[in-house]
Amino acid sequence: MDAGNGNIIPSSSKDDDDNKQGSGHVSSNLDSSAGRYRQQYSLSALISALGDRIRSLWAHWRNTMAPEPYLTHLSDAEEKVYEILVNVVKNRRSPRPKVVVITDLAKDYDDLAAMMVLKELHRLGVVEILGFIANLSPAEKRARFGRGALDSLDLNHVPIARGTSGFPEKGDKKHDEMSYEFDVDFMADRDDPKLAKYLLQSQGAGQELLEKLCQDAIAKGEKFTLLLISSLEDAFKFSENHGDLLRDAVSDIVLQGGYYLEDGKLKPDIKANNNKYDWEAAEKFHTFMQENGISTSVYTKTAVFACKIDPKLFDKLATTGQCLGRYLQKVNRAQNLEFYESACQEAGHRFDDDKDQLNFLRTRTNYFDFPHSPNEPYPVKEEIFPYLKVVVYDALAALGTAGADVLQALDVLDVEIKGTAQHRIFGIAGPPPGVNGPPEHSGIHPKEMALALEALLKGSVLAVKSNELPYKR
Repeated sequence: MDAGNGNIIPSSSKDDDDNKQGSGHVSSNLDSSAGRYRQQYSLSALISALGDRIRSLWAHWRNTMAPEPYLTHLSDAEEKVYEILVNVVKNRRSPRPKVVVITDLAKDYDDLAAMMVLKELHRLGVVEILGFIANLSPAEKRARFGRGALDSLDLNHVPIARGTSGFPEKGDKKHDEMSYEFDVDFMADRDDPKLAKYLLQSQGAGQELLEKLCQDAIAKGEKFTLLLISSLEDAFKFSENHGDLLRDAVSDIVLQGGYYLEDGKLKPDIKANNNKYDWEAAEKFHTFMQENGISTSVYTKTAVFACKIDPKLFDKLATTGQCLGRYLQKVNRAQNLEFYESACQEAGHRFDDDKDQLNFLRTRTNYFDFPHSPNEPYPVKEEIFPYLKVVVYDALAALGTAGADVLQALDVLDVEIKGTAQHRIFGIAGPPPGVNGPPEHSGIHPKEMALALEALLKGSVLAVKSNELPYKR
């Protein structure tokens, strides 16, 4: 019998026999049956609640207490990703894409994850990294952070320059440096000779490096992909002073952030950080791209949140002992703790008033994937650690520089995505609740994208001490 609440109450043959004995026994039988019903219901509810609690405790133990086995090799599926990449490179008939990156390293951990993905693509011959520009104040520190990270990835030859503050030159807007950003053991020294030319002297160092890279490309009859995963101030400033040079040297631009299409034109979303750092720069640079016919590929947060990266990925990278793996594990917790404590504040006191505690738990954790009792309070402070996701916004855009042949072979993109010949957006948000409109579309194949990124991030760390493919041994 179904009690109507999911509990199955078995009938009793003895009850049927007793009921046949006459009306004198009806009342006592009903009382007895009701008692057994209450006892059965209470016991079933107790067992159900106990089961939920055990599953919750198991999930908590698995995420916090269970030690991660040492990462020594790739899985079969991850090894297949490498085989696909090697085959694409082997069969290519055109030069590999060359990539220049403007990034705000250390502001969030995903910029470093993007660098690690690019490093592995570079090592495999999929792309060639030409250089990095680190912007957003304190840009000098970000360049030193990047120099240390590049050296630890055996990319000593790749230049990195200090960029702009990321904000308008006139004004009092600035980035508040967080305590976790530069708490690392691989930071390059100020007097590192590799930093002397393009780092510390002036904020114009990034412009100088970008000018040199453009001139070199044009002299060789080549073009490069420009990957923009931070404030657009540097790209805009360069387009103002060297527009012809940028137009002639850049084949396409890959961006991460908030964007939409309007009458076939790519428009920046003012709510997205990379655009609102310097809104005027964002608007004018988009006009520059449109007027000069520069193709763009955009990866939005809709695509990012659809990509379910293994939440234990950074813990696994840390087991290798490699400094970047250890940093990613540490900063994932420190950064998200800052964000979560802010999200728990009242409106007007958060980093972003639209991102409250419930929003954080839904987007940055897998908290709701586990059973919780109805009255169980939300996690407090470090209690969120077992539930944290790995959200690597910029890593998707980094993979997007690999070339159409690679993206097709890995099957990471949904080819039906909305876009024009000049602009493609991967990740279209759905309409607000109660509003009619096209449904949300991630623009990617989430499982394939997650697998590719996990493989490259693991391989990036495993291959640092070796020039071999990090296949299983």
